[in-house]
Amino acid sequence: MSDVTTFCSGGGDLVAAIAAELEAAGVDRENLRPEDLAPVDEFHIRGRAASLEIIDALGLSADAHAVDLGSGLGGPARTIAETTGCSVTGVDLTPEFCEVATALSAWTGLSSRTRFTVGDATATGLPDKIANAALTVHVAMNIPDKAALYAEAFRVLRPGGRFVVYDVLQGEGGQV
Repeated sequence: MSDVTTFCSGGGDLVAAIAAELEAAGVDRENLRPEDLAPVDEFHIRGRAASLEIIDALGLSADAHAVDLGSGLGGPARTIAETTGCSVTGVDLTPEFCEVATALSAWTGLSSRTRFTVGDATATGLPDKIANAALTVHVAMNIPDKAALYAEAFRVLRPGGRFVVYDVLQGEGGQV
């Protein structure tokens, strides 16, 4: 298990913990929508609003396929699938995050359009030219080998595909 995976795994059984919290909050999992989960699984800067802007930048149609590199709990992937109708493959280093993402997709009725697999964003193991679009949300900042990340995004993209990086960046010193 990598340092990142160990750090992100936490105490374990995250699916049960989320289910218990939803139940305690009186949330009906039978009618759950991705936007209901946004506070949990779109905890990146600007949350769901940023995901919707990313979707606009990706220019996806219902017959498209997107790859989310470093998909975490799958919030942006589910938002993409829900709003565009396309399919999304999420790749994340942390097995428990993929387990949670899969469960949350089932709870929101998006299992048929989302798939989450354990893997490295710099070497996903996905086929060449599988996607119309690729994205990474608050992940590139944690990957030391940026060239490998960008090369992998390019490799999985079809000609003319789009790649969006949404991240925290800082230039030469000063405030972020």
